Amino acid sequence: MEIKQQKLTNLLPEIKKFADPIRAAADQRYHKSSREHWGVSVPQCDKLARVFSKGLKENELIAIAETLWMTNLFDPMICASKILSLPSIKPSPLLWNTIKNFLEKVDGWALEDSLCHAAWKCILENTELLNDLHEWVRHPNFWMRRATLVYTLPFAKPGRDPERMLDWASSYSNDSEWFIQKAIGWWLRVLGKHNPNRVLAFLRIHWPQLKSIARKEATRKLSAEFKKRIELF
Repeated sequence: MEIKQQKLTNLLPEIKKFADPIRAAADQRYHKSSREHWGVSVPQCDKLARVFSKGLKENELIAIAETLWMTNLFDPMICASKILSLPSIKPSPLLWNTIKNFLEKVDGWALEDSLCHAAWKCILENTELLNDLHEWVRHPNFWMRRATLVYTLPFAKPGRDPERMLDWASSYSNDSEWFIQKAIGWWLRVLGKHNPNRVLAFLRIHWPQLKSIARKEATRKLSAEFKKRIELF
């Protein structure tokens, strides 16, 4: 595939222009990351993604994102995810397969969450992709398990059927991994904004198994009325 070579060769230097060693050190500690960090801010990564996209076709943009992701450098990987999230890249099998390939290198919430918008547009366009996520429910890598909830958050909103995802969350209720428990709570918190009764029904069944972080996240936006009902569990 022919890609504008000048853009490819200039990508890393362009990103590194915005490096901040102090931020980089703080980010690396915060994310407990073994990768090299440059300290480029997320808004700057958004801006760079838009700059890199000028004059390029979708397949060229995806190829550039792949090039950045394969550097295994945190900031270029964030820029790669921002490219995939651009409105100019439409949902497609190529985009979805790229996201799945990227997930193989995910080892932290920031990288996983940075792919959310690209994943959401694919899944909302083609709900058959939920079958792919279903295969991740028993995945040995807990970041893949977490993705089943984080990448389906739109289904916690009004007008969508949440039941399949709630089944997945049910299967995770005994999972001791903190990030899985946080994701359960996050999903329930979004659902609870418009369907607190369904959240209450879920919690009534799984309250004993859930860790404190899941309980806290799931209930912190509920009304006082619903919180009182939970106290009776």
